[in-house]
Amino acid sequence: MKKTKILATYGPAIASEAKLSRLVKAGVNAFRINCSHGTTSDFEAATKMIRAGTSDAAYPIGLLFDISGPKLRLSRFEGNFEVIQDQEITLTAGDTNLEKSEIGVNHKAIINSLKKNQKIFIDDGLVAFSVISVSKGSVKLKAQNSGVLTSGKGINLPDSKIDVPTIGSKDKTDLATAARVGADFVALSFVRSGDDIIAARRILKKHKSKAKIIAKLEKREAIEALHEIMLLADGVMIARGDLGVELRPEELPALQKRIIRLANQHHKPVIVATQMLESMRFSPRATRAEVNDVASAVYDYADAVMLSAETATGEYPLQAVKTMASVINETEIDAPTPPVELDKHLMESPFPYAIAGAVSQSSKYVETSVIFAFTTSGYTAGLISNLFPTQPVIALTSREEVMRQLSLYRSVYALKLKHLDSLEEMLQKIKELCLERKLASRGEKIIITGGVPIGATSPTNFMMYQEV
Repeated sequence: MKKTKILATYGPAIASEAKLSRLVKAGVNAFRINCSHGTTSDFEAATKMIRAGTSDAAYPIGLLFDISGPKLRLSRFEGNFEVIQDQEITLTAGDTNLEKSEIGVNHKAIINSLKKNQKIFIDDGLVAFSVISVSKGSVKLKAQNSGVLTSGKGINLPDSKIDVPTIGSKDKTDLATAARVGADFVALSFVRSGDDIIAARRILKKHKSKAKIIAKLEKREAIEALHEIMLLADGVMIARGDLGVELRPEELPALQKRIIRLANQHHKPVIVATQMLESMRFSPRATRAEVNDVASAVYDYADAVMLSAETATGEYPLQAVKTMASVINETEIDAPTPPVELDKHLMESPFPYAIAGAVSQSSKYVETSVIFAFTTSGYTAGLISNLFPTQPVIALTSREEVMRQLSLYRSVYALKLKHLDSLEEMLQKIKELCLERKLASRGEKIIITGGVPIGATSPTNFMMYQEV
């Protein structure tokens, strides 16, 4: 069982039950629905397809709604607009007129936020501009390089703090849809502060959803407010596409390591995303650089790595998943277990944490095959996960939503188990699971942790060794 999870993006390339089932068998642990593309009915249909296609999975498969946020874009226009280095163009809050080198934008706030000498990047930074002058309703730009502008391309303003809400009307509708269809996670785009997390949680609560909120780190402001966001979100996604435009690309490797380290200290799942196997959209083989990129995330102890267009619209989605799973498995064999610095972990419940620490470090003293963690909310399994046990963690819970929400935690695989009435019943059931699921063989030792008294909802307060 691989420890690092795979999050795959749903799209037309995998839109059938058979294809989804094959991807799960190849190593996918959760699917992402990108709300930047489609309507409510599209997202509902995608959810039904994903649930149907993953119903026979050995372990529960999570579902993540990626809420698009305020995408800053050029307006729609016909054809292409070629730009020559040092050419001057105008961005306007009004209509596009390519003959006059005037191009509209989809948010007036883009124009209002810009100041002289600031930078502006279009199409993920492929074409860069600097601001020459600002007037009411428009800004004049000077091209820093040659390129081609096309309809609706994205805009990044690394030097500006733009005054647009993180959660717009479409996002509120998509959050309501996520709640209605039972999404396990929502990824929130354009996060700039902890207030954005609070606002999203309020909307989900209104619609009676307990979906976990994953903060997408893609803005400079998010990095500046990283500790606050980490405290309030249920997990984070390192969205390296926009983040690599907002910041200097050479800053990303160290920043990625810092974010993963901080997320592990907070016991929050962390997902590394964007262009991990980008070449496999059109090629059956990954580049060596891409293989190293995936392996680097594994070595850093990320909880999950993500595939975007590779599975959504790529020509080789199954090969992409198999490649990613193979890299993960091979890397995990070699990956050293990092030293756990207990004093640096941020924890409100020291007693369950002490038990989790003992469980995760148990392999130093006794060779065991698997860890069984009884959990009601998933809290115990999450604690153990971020203390890097060498064994897989089997989370036992009676709640299906908790099972799916554990799908993005490193090393954790969940099984449904009704409340048990006695220690004897618990031990018997675990031994049966070991043999039925081939988790451990007769004579091997396992670890069991949870709360006593058995059958009650008790905080984690025990660990024990048991021979199968």
